[in-house]
Amino acid sequence: MKRPKYISLLYCLLITVTLFTACKSEEEEPDTPDQDSVEIRPEVVFDVVDDEPLQFFIESRGVVEPLQQTKIVPRISGYVESHKIEEGRQVAEGEVLFQFVDDEWENQLEQARQAYVQAKNQYEIDMRLREGYTGGTDNEMIRINSGLAEAEVAYEQAKLNLSYNTVKAPFSGRLSLRNVVTNQSFISVGSYVSAGTELASLINASIVRIRFDVLESEIFSLEEGMAVELIGPGGGQFEGEIIAISPEVDPESKTGQVLVEVDNESGELKTGMTVEGRVFVRSQESKVRMPREALLERDGRTLVFRLNNDEVEWIYVTPVAMNTDWVLIDHPEIEPGDTLAVDQHFSVSHQQKVVPLLVN
Repeated sequence: MKRPKYISLLYCLLITVTLFTACKSEEEEPDTPDQDSVEIRPEVVFDVVDDEPLQFFIESRGVVEPLQQTKIVPRISGYVESHKIEEGRQVAEGEVLFQFVDDEWENQLEQARQAYVQAKNQYEIDMRLREGYTGGTDNEMIRINSGLAEAEVAYEQAKLNLSYNTVKAPFSGRLSLRNVVTNQSFISVGSYVSAGTELASLINASIVRIRFDVLESEIFSLEEGMAVELIGPGGGQFEGEIIAISPEVDPESKTGQVLVEVDNESGELKTGMTVEGRVFVRSQESKVRMPREALLERDGRTLVFRLNNDEVEWIYVTPVAMNTDWVLIDHPEIEPGDTLAVDQHFSVSHQQKVVPLLVN
């Protein structure tokens, strides 16, 4: 008997679909590893502990002040004849910085001199007229009435005004125009400058001073003459000396001021800079010194993680002393040379296997 044609076609289609489904199932079912066999090891940073003593410092921050600083301000008004007012210019003590045209002030001096001579002649006449009086003479009243006293004052003031035409550097230093009222473009030959105009600031920073605020609980540990380690904004290191300690403590901030002097011939410390300072006050020894980052707190107790082959074990410890960077401990299970976790160890557990990384 002959099988119908459509039945054969249906049979072939069924076989094809079955084979395609089987292949697709095999592709969609990747091998899945046993999750219990996967071991996750976190990376933990470690450091080696030592037995160095722990040093204690008093630390603070202060602002650099120059040894000398003054404003260059003319006492009189006038027209500029010459000047050397330039930003950052090094000047010597007594050097002429600014010169007014002095014709006007020389004329005023001559007028004052003539008035003085005239008053002096009148005074001498009045003195001779009164010499015959039995009651004697009142010299001060004659000086006033003759106009001599007033003429002398005016004459001396005219001399001073003429001397004020020249502005000299009162000490050696550098000129700064940073915070002055005027500027160099305004100070030009022939321009008019009024009395009291701030032309520049003269700064002598060959030696600088820094005021540090120190807590009242720490200031008793400091003495004049102590060395001070300083670090500038750029990381430069300097050394100063305590030259004064304030006898008062601010009742609000509970701090006292310490004045430190620093040799600054190199000029690296600029006026207004903020610097870090610290003073060594004492040291303490113990069995082990470790970085403060190694110390953790759990359940109200302090502990450390020590590396043992490729796993960590926690050990409860009691600090003997500590500062901002280091901790001293004395524990029978921890020795100098041991390796303790100092970073990325906050979530690890006892006897957990890790990937140890050493501090550079």
